Amino acid sequence: TFNGQTITLSVNEEEDNSAEFIGYYGSFTLPVNNGYEDISLGKVVFKATHNGKYESFSSGNIVCKKPDFIVEFDPDATPLGDRYINVGSGIIAEIVGYEAETFDAYSTDDASRPTNNYLPKGTVDYCAQGSVYSKDKKEYAVLRCGRQVYLKRKDIPRNSETVITTKRAGLLPETNQLNIASFENTGRHTVLTLDTAWKAPFFFDLLPQAYTSPSKQDYSVSNVTSRYIDITFCYSDTLDGELIIPEDNPIFSHFEIIKNTSDYTLRLFLKKQGGFYGWDCYYNEQNQLVFEFLNPAKITTAENKYGVDLTGVVILIDVGHGGIDIGAEGFDSKNHNEAIQNLALANKLANELKCTGATVYATRNDNSTSSTDDKIKILKNIKPDFCIAIHHNSYYTAKPSGFESRYFNSFSKNAAEYVYNHTYNTGIYQNHKFGWHYYFMARETTCPIVLTENGFISNSYDYANIVSEAANIKKAEAITRGIAEYFAKIQ
Repeated sequence: TFNGQTITLSVNEEEDNSAEFIGYYGSFTLPVNNGYEDISLGKVVFKATHNGKYESFSSGNIVCKKPDFIVEFDPDATPLGDRYINVGSGIIAEIVGYEAETFDAYSTDDASRPTNNYLPKGTVDYCAQGSVYSKDKKEYAVLRCGRQVYLKRKDIPRNSETVITTKRAGLLPETNQLNIASFENTGRHTVLTLDTAWKAPFFFDLLPQAYTSPSKQDYSVSNVTSRYIDITFCYSDTLDGELIIPEDNPIFSHFEIIKNTSDYTLRLFLKKQGGFYGWDCYYNEQNQLVFEFLNPAKITTAENKYGVDLTGVVILIDVGHGGIDIGAEGFDSKNHNEAIQNLALANKLANELKCTGATVYATRNDNSTSSTDDKIKILKNIKPDFCIAIHHNSYYTAKPSGFESRYFNSFSKNAAEYVYNHTYNTGIYQNHKFGWHYYFMARETTCPIVLTENGFISNSYDYANIVSEAANIKKAEAITRGIAEYFAKIQ
């Protein structure tokens, strides 16, 4: 019972109820506070009966806080559209971080999804008066476009807070007008530039693509089936300008402009199924909206042990942990913790990749602290053709062992699979795993990104190979073969 409402809790079927405890769930709707004072709602009181036994317990006092801004709610502020939600008008949320990851509106599960695109710095939209809080107390602003974004985010491992979104009182235009300014091939990227009346949000969808079980937060894919991308410009009533796709464009064949109920969609068709390699977007100095699509890197065959010449290919090695973050502890945590072993393997991988002619960067080259923001800013600055993350696993028992190759976005799936296959063939590991994972770096869309877990530092068999120079050379060669095959297959 809470605030005059009484509900019967239900068993949470998605939890593992085979153990000693059974999880129950229920939900209450909080009142809307449009006033100048906080509203005390009292306590949540739980009552349970079982086999004639009875128990009752309660929470602390819960308060519905007054809004930061007192605005007049406009029920007609939200255009008709299948993704838009009504948050009223009067409060504007602005993305002030370099980008904002988006989540489903009014969700508290803090779940990252490859179907929810990032929004660039400068994006503005109406937002709800109140905030949504996740289970670990992260605070979100709920946007009219049907997404929510962080207000602040911790920069791990420094744990300093980065402001992502700010709120202010104000009004936005009812609609947006866009004009295609240019579409050109700059060498490594195909660049689409648009003039826009204001910096409204957009949806970016790679379609069609089936996922294993989105309802259970499993976005693994059996096959990469995408044939086009849809960019839907929220609240747009105009999408003009000339768009000519040259025949020699390496990604796109043709396009279509689709008028929806409340906006426009630009559909760009891929030249081949799954032939998409990454994207990024930002507002330039002229306040134009710029999309950069990664072109497939051109390579040639070579008479080296990898069979390819990767001259001109840019590869970023994300070296896990470092500095104040030692990662997983090994049997000798001072000399062989994860941060040190990640760097040792990364250095060997860099040497192998350079032998192919590739230009190689790393998120760190020594035992320095490398935070989440550090890594992502390097990625966005370098704009590589491929990113490989080097980690080692750990568990609270010594039993688990083996190699893992993971991806987040569907266009990274094949790259991760090639790395997995070649590592599997080395015979170094006793166990192997391949599939989807929500690792923060892999969620970026700039290029294919592969997360590798190169053995369990908590397992004696894996640990012996982790500290073995000969084994690490074999691991680096296997990963390089996987990367080489990826670039050979996309020609």
